[in-house]
Amino acid sequence: MAAARAPHGSNQPPKIIVKKIYIEASGAHHGGAWKVAYADFVTAMMAFFLLMWLL
Repeated sequence: MAAARAPHGSNQPPKIIVKKIYIEASGAHHGGAWKVAYADFVTAMMAFFLLMWLL
């Protein structure tokens, strides 16, 4: 029974394949400004209704 032969030969080391994956930094975060504006609006409305309730 013969041993299986390596595809790269007997005296050569196997090839090392390195895959480089580049992640785009520009697409990290978009569309978060509405949350700040909404929180500011809700805080102002809460202060207004508390003021009206206390008067």
